[in-house]
Amino acid sequence: MNENKIIFLGFANNIEEFYSIFGKGKENQNLLMIYEDVQLYKNIITITEEDINQYFGNYKNIEELRKASIEYFEKFLQDKIFDIGSFKKIRITKNSRKKYKTFSADKRKLLIVPKLLEILKTSNYKNSSVSYKERRDNIFKFHYFTNEVILKNEKYYVYITIGEDNRGNLFYDLNKNKKP
Repeated sequence: MNENKIIFLGFANNIEEFYSIFGKGKENQNLLMIYEDVQLYKNIITITEEDINQYFGNYKNIEELRKASIEYFEKFLQDKIFDIGSFKKIRITKNSRKKYKTFSADKRKLLIVPKLLEILKTSNYKNSSVSYKERRDNIFKFHYFTNEVILKNEKYYVYITIGEDNRGNLFYDLNKNKKP
């Protein structure tokens, strides 16, 4: 491996930048794996007990947590457009909140909502796929991202889906967290 290339490893902010610095050749595959590992490590989001208390107070049960989490979502995220960096701007809509509420049985999903923008901004792009069916909301493509979250000292992978409509608008959906 060329030592000069390693120096630049931390400065490649996305895969396109990596390829522009190092090229796409087979000789760089090991370097690419190191880059991906560095990116994953660099992006870990930590949510402590203090963070949870700051955002939600001392909730007594899942219903109180769900209510506080959805209130946070509505106040700070819903109906807003956020620049998430290298991918584009993303809109978090009322439908995003409805789906979030519908699939909010997982307490971990509720607890990470205050860090959602940070998670989105630092997530790792995995791939995209075209919808297999025509949709009423005009979403035709999905983009998949992952990130690592340390929630109360336990590590989880967070899977994020971004829907893209036929006008190029992007919409968010946070999928169930899974332990590595």
